Amino acid sequence: MDYKFLNNFLSKKFTKFFPKTINRKLLRRYGIFFVPTKLKILPKNFYPIYIKLNEQIKLVENFDATKKLTKFNTKMDMDIFLQKLFKKKKFNYLDIGGDNIDLYLKLNSKLNIMNYYIFNFKDIIDVFKVIKKKFKIKNLFPITNLPKLMNFDLVYFGSSIQYFKNYDLFLKKIFSTKPKYIFFSGTTFFKDNISKEKIIVKQTNILPYTVYLYFFNLKKFISFFKKNNYRLVFYKKNKFAKVSYKNFYPFIKNIMYLDILFVKNK
Repeated sequence: MDYKFLNNFLSKKFTKFFPKTINRKLLRRYGIFFVPTKLKILPKNFYPIYIKLNEQIKLVENFDATKKLTKFNTKMDMDIFLQKLFKKKKFNYLDIGGDNIDLYLKLNSKLNIMNYYIFNFKDIIDVFKVIKKKFKIKNLFPITNLPKLMNFDLVYFGSSIQYFKNYDLFLKKIFSTKPKYIFFSGTTFFKDNISKEKIIVKQTNILPYTVYLYFFNLKKFISFFKKNNYRLVFYKKNKFAKVSYKNFYPFIKNIMYLDILFVKNK
């Protein structure tokens, strides 16, 4: 199938007026999550995350009863992954873009976490602050600014770095805190031999919300980390979601939805 027409159609601004029923039909029929754009600069836009205090309270109550996650996380079995890294050692953890309390509850119940930081927009962080106070959680720290002097053992980007307009500058702030590990889950990379560091795409599986993001050049992304004294540990296919990129061919041929881990050089 030639996807040029569909890519062009879904890239238009009028999609913000789509009813959700049209989006569901398009997604079921064509399975398209993203479309290419000609943009050179990422527009100011935000992924549509709205959390409510009463919903987060229910997540706490549900976890107390079941000890299971209610909300999804783009890294499956995150607790097992962290156990392999830290064993029984204490560590400080920073979640960039965390938006549900039950991930903290699960990890904190399974691991020896000294301080668990959640970084996000103020309205989301305000909800977490209320949760922290209501349930008297001592090692949870919701923040909107990075603490300059804190040494994190692991910084986690759960499908979030691609929405940062100045992602390179933000990562340099992360580098300055000297975390041992930096881990990305559910992030799109391409391996095509092209000069671009990233491309800008439009996300179409959440229409009528209009959201733009980056796909990263894997080779250049790894090189950026190498220049900042981090080396690649692994990258592997993310198991959380099956994302189709068939509509990018032949513009980009080798695209992957990945988990990728870096470690600081000693």
